[in-house]
Amino acid sequence: MALDVNAWTVSSFLMICFVTCAQCNSKVMFSPDYSLHERPPTEEGKPLLIESSINLRNILDVAEKEQIISLETTLRMYWKDERITANEKYLESEDSIGPYVTLNPSQATQFWMPDVFIDQAKALRTPTYYTKPASLRVYKDSTIRYSSRINYDVACNMDFHRFPVDEQYCEVKFESFGFTSKQIQMKWLDQSHSNVNTNISLAQFSFNVLLMDSYSTDYYDINYPGLIMKLHLTRQIGYHIVQTYIPSTVFVILAWLSLFIPAESVPGRVGMGMTTLLTLTAMFSSVRQNVPRVSYVSFLDIWMLVCMIFVFTCILEFIIATIFIRSGKKNQGDKFELLCKILLPIIFLVFNICYWPVLLAGYYDGK
Repeated sequence: MALDVNAWTVSSFLMICFVTCAQCNSKVMFSPDYSLHERPPTEEGKPLLIESSINLRNILDVAEKEQIISLETTLRMYWKDERITANEKYLESEDSIGPYVTLNPSQATQFWMPDVFIDQAKALRTPTYYTKPASLRVYKDSTIRYSSRINYDVACNMDFHRFPVDEQYCEVKFESFGFTSKQIQMKWLDQSHSNVNTNISLAQFSFNVLLMDSYSTDYYDINYPGLIMKLHLTRQIGYHIVQTYIPSTVFVILAWLSLFIPAESVPGRVGMGMTTLLTLTAMFSSVRQNVPRVSYVSFLDIWMLVCMIFVFTCILEFIIATIFIRSGKKNQGDKFELLCKILLPIIFLVFNICYWPVLLAGYYDGK
């Protein structure tokens, strides 16, 4: 019996020594009343300030038909929690905020964390090799910094009225799910703390990133705080100049040149007119496959429709001229053909003079 008591005493003593040593070697220390279920206390019960910065690593895709963009970002959040202090023994690193200790990101489960989510996100992915790409820091002044990298698909409402010189504004909202605006306040840090990868390249767009001021939701009964990263996407018109505008102009000119084939040469006139009309129709269908099936008319729709009308007019001119000739009114038929040869290119030129300034008015406005 005495042996059992002595063994219990020795084991208890060793356990106390182990706990004491573990606490001494701990990188951070928690106050006795700490609870991860309670948000950090603030002066006079004011909302807890959570400051953030972001690193836009990549724009993976702009899916116009689905109206979704795919991004890869690193979001960093900073807040103060006086209940947690860093062990000065481990303050081996320092940045613009001050000295800090780095903890394994798996220990984040022991800390109170802001319940931030990405509004209207369709899918989230973590580019993990072995360890989750995240970091947890505790600064000397009890500031907590949590950083995590994810890539995700998020909805972007697009407007194609000005396609193919359209500009799209995509808002990525980082919003609190459960804490209201009376409990926490979210704010972007100075622009110098956020950065954008300069090597990002998009096939059809140039882009600009704007960090909007903090906002509160207005579509719930209770206001929830959040942050907005707005992407301004401007389509580059070069692709459509080469692939659509120049080829369609060439086909319109070919249709006009068919007027110089004698009206008696029926196979040549009909074959040339129908070939250009069918080719334009196929080109129009191909272009429309790259954008959503919207009910309104875009600038490119106007161009393609006008080109098809001009080609159809050339075919219609041949039919009318043939009627004149077969009715024994060859002179009137020749005069009508001459009139069409002059008027059609002039009308098409006038259309271009009106179309291009309107098309490019917003494209080169510097916004």
